[in-house]
Amino acid sequence: MTTTGEAIELGADAPVGGVPPAPTEGRVASRPSVWGIFLRKPSTLIFLPLLLIFVIVSVVGPYFVGSPVSTGNPPLLPPSGEFPLGTDALGRDYLARVVYGGQISLLVGFSVAVLCMTIGIIVGGLAGYYGGFIDTALVKVAEFFQVLPGLILALVAAALLGSNIVIIVAILAITMWPSGARIVRAEAMRISKLGYVESAKAAGFGGIRILWSDVIPNAMPPVLVATSMTVGRAILVESGLAYLGIGDTNRPSWGALLNSAQPYMQQAWWLALFPGMCIFLVVLAVNILGDGLNDALNPTIGRVK
Repeated sequence: MTTTGEAIELGADAPVGGVPPAPTEGRVASRPSVWGIFLRKPSTLIFLPLLLIFVIVSVVGPYFVGSPVSTGNPPLLPPSGEFPLGTDALGRDYLARVVYGGQISLLVGFSVAVLCMTIGIIVGGLAGYYGGFIDTALVKVAEFFQVLPGLILALVAAALLGSNIVIIVAILAITMWPSGARIVRAEAMRISKLGYVESAKAAGFGGIRILWSDVIPNAMPPVLVATSMTVGRAILVESGLAYLGIGDTNRPSWGALLNSAQPYMQQAWWLALFPGMCIFLVVLAVNILGDGLNDALNPTIGRVK
């Protein structure tokens, strides 16, 4: 008969009386990472590859498709083996125009998102961390830009400065950054009251150092979610502006293709269908991926939903 003492001598892993040993304190169940949760979501497995396909085709596609300005083909040909997306009213290969249009739409979307995130981090971080007069002043600035009518501002800027892609990106960033700044401000106010930040202050570290090394990195999760949503918003707004004729006519986006398709809606359905589908799928993909990222960062909310 084996005693408890003999069992201990034989090793902790040997069961006593048929009862398995209790887990030691050092054994902690591994918790999946945020990216692990995000990448295992069914929606991510569908829409992340879809978004990557659009990005890759827009980047490398122009090297494989024909010229988007060549007019040597018959006009308004429907989709066929020779022209997978047909031709437009001037005989231009519509596949090439949709691929090149994707470059502009995606470039605008991601550029505006990065600019909004950068401005939002700077303004929201300073306002939330320092508070007081700085907070009041920066909040008033954000409120001013938030109420600016983006469409009217775009019309005025296009009339005065021209409607090239840089102007469009700047206008969209100016009118969209306040929402991200409010998120950063709220997170900075919350984090600045935590114990490790108070300890850093007591240790004599400077405010800017604490802000950029301790506060901003821990405020990034909701900022990343908001930034992903901004991509879709920017693409939609730019497409709407281009549909109204506000855009770079030398480098048409998907919205500009929709604008040029208006007179041919009945006789050439493909001219509006393909750029419209691209806008729909890309915006849907970035919004669903943003929602999935939010669920991964806040798993409790995801379970409630």
